[in-house]
Amino acid sequence: MSRLTFNEWLQTRLNVHGAKLDVDGDIGRRTTNALKSFQRERGLKANGVADSRTVEQLRFAPAASSDRVSVADQPKQTMPPWLAEMNRRMGLHEVRNNSALSRWLRAGKFLGNPAKLPWCGDAVETCIVKTLPDEAVPANPFWAQAWKTFGVDVRDPIVGAIGVIRWSSRAGHVGIVVGYDKRRQRVYLMGGNQQNAVTISSFPLAKFIAFRWPETFPVKHFPALRADNVAQAGFGATR
Repeated sequence: MSRLTFNEWLQTRLNVHGAKLDVDGDIGRRTTNALKSFQRERGLKANGVADSRTVEQLRFAPAASSDRVSVADQPKQTMPPWLAEMNRRMGLHEVRNNSALSRWLRAGKFLGNPAKLPWCGDAVETCIVKTLPDEAVPANPFWAQAWKTFGVDVRDPIVGAIGVIRWSSRAGHVGIVVGYDKRRQRVYLMGGNQQNAVTISSFPLAKFIAFRWPETFPVKHFPALRADNVAQAGFGATR
């Protein structure tokens, strides 16, 4: 059974078909452009999304090659690419890892030093622009509540949705849903500026004003991420 993640498998298959990508699971602009090029060559919709038709074509060998991949060699896509991007940054702290965190946040617009400024919206925007460069983001992505009009409304806290919290008319928080405890009515978010780092925290469902999904990626249901010993968070944990 393959040890590659889905994103690494995707890059490996694109390389078999002529791309020259680092197989690092980092789905950025180079990988997206290579995917679009492959889709155009195969007469598919060139949307830069690894949909089922694209994945099926990637499994076939290129012309004049004996390379083939079986179904077993294709890892399941266990999370959407923007969530996978955030997951790769888990644990980055605004003080201890300030340089690495700041470099990552500069992939999109950059609010400034995360040790001094609230960066939850900055982190979500970075994940979107890196993995879905054709997706429109809010004009002011740093204001958490601006994300309430992002993409399309999915109503429910499904895994991968952008969850938007309203603490007050001026204060909010935004992150990516990784699970939902229906009994306790708490939503698990992976995001930045949660206890000063990229972490998973749980928030009360009643505080959410929107759950949004990118327009350029089909709505899909992904499994919840395992999240042990998750802290219950409120306004204070996101400042």
